[in-house]
Amino acid sequence: MVRCESDQKTAPETPERKTVRRKRFQRGCVRKVRHGRRWVWIGKYREDGIGRTKVLGHCADLTEGGAWAKLQEHLRPLNERAGQRQALPTNFRAYVSNVYLPQRRKKWKDSTDQTTTERIGTHLITAFESFDLSDLTRDRLQRFLDDKARSLSRSVVSHLRWDLNAIFKMAAEDSIVPGNSAGSLVTPKEAKTRAKRTMTKEQVRLALSVLDLRDRIIFLLAVLVGMRPGEILALRWARVDSKMIEIAQRVYRGLLDDPKTERGKRQAALPPDLASEVDNWRNISSDTGPDALVFPSERGTYLSRDNFLRRNIQKKLEEIGLGWVNFQVLRRTQASLGHNEGVDPKVAADQRGHAIGVAIDTYTESDLESRREAVTKLELALAGRKPAERAAAADSSSKPGFRGKRGKTG
Repeated sequence: MVRCESDQKTAPETPERKTVRRKRFQRGCVRKVRHGRRWVWIGKYREDGIGRTKVLGHCADLTEGGAWAKLQEHLRPLNERAGQRQALPTNFRAYVSNVYLPQRRKKWKDSTDQTTTERIGTHLITAFESFDLSDLTRDRLQRFLDDKARSLSRSVVSHLRWDLNAIFKMAAEDSIVPGNSAGSLVTPKEAKTRAKRTMTKEQVRLALSVLDLRDRIIFLLAVLVGMRPGEILALRWARVDSKMIEIAQRVYRGLLDDPKTERGKRQAALPPDLASEVDNWRNISSDTGPDALVFPSERGTYLSRDNFLRRNIQKKLEEIGLGWVNFQVLRRTQASLGHNEGVDPKVAADQRGHAIGVAIDTYTESDLESRREAVTKLELALAGRKPAERAAAADSSSKPGFRGKRGKTG
């Protein structure tokens, strides 16, 4: 029997794969909190990746066991769907908040989490919260960066480009978008690049002349020892001796954390004059116990980096024309002055706690005299002369007298 083509059943098409994620069973947690004049039981749980809170009842009317029972009853509909697969969100804001950021936070330090989340929320979510990921084409994203380049620094725009690339790369891996539309974005050439300023030796001496003991020590730990501000403000007396400072912690926005990088965990050498200044500060400090902060606030807590810089350093330096100095300037100054004085690049990088490439490319600024000396050496090498010959030629050319057309002195 011959079957006609119209009678043949075609194989069903393979359904398009949808990216999904399973929800987990949860018990939540119960807490006793004060609500006005009364104590209440509250239950905490998560729904669609967002933390939720529910008031379960007054403590006077409900035992803790009863509060747990009410919470489990409230969570029953959510837990019944716990084994079911849920589609990942396609909205930009929902995807970034519920998928991208939770995944990246598994790797980030607290400081990185704070700065990145703040940057993404301020610039990206504000601009794209109503868009689906598939609607954000490369051209639309590039126009966004072009607009930001008119008002933001090149560094911030470059970080936004990196954020977009990371978000859309993950979205492509989750099959929410067919490809990474941010992969070929560029930082616009119009983005502003701020000049990286450093201090001269004369400016450093002038600044030290207007600072009191505590502020002068913090200033020197940055400009001489090469410590980051968070490392200075987290310093405790147990890690300070007459020859070195052991750096094992830092504070960022009031939170104690590990140093910025693994290289940041180090022993920073302390020069003798500064060590004497530190001893003087120890002698007048109210608490010099091993766990006491070297530079505490009036309440015994960590000093705020920004407040201290503005109120104690820049306010005084403004009077002598150095109000532009900040901790980044001090760190670059330490690198640049050390380079000009012939400090070995590897030693300098270890002292500041970063790789040698960062030490040279990011922080070091050579002065004009060093660059002039370098090109003069090259000039002599190309001319086949030695430095002594050049000095003799310079002396002869500086003698007074009339020079004729052939260059002879008359």
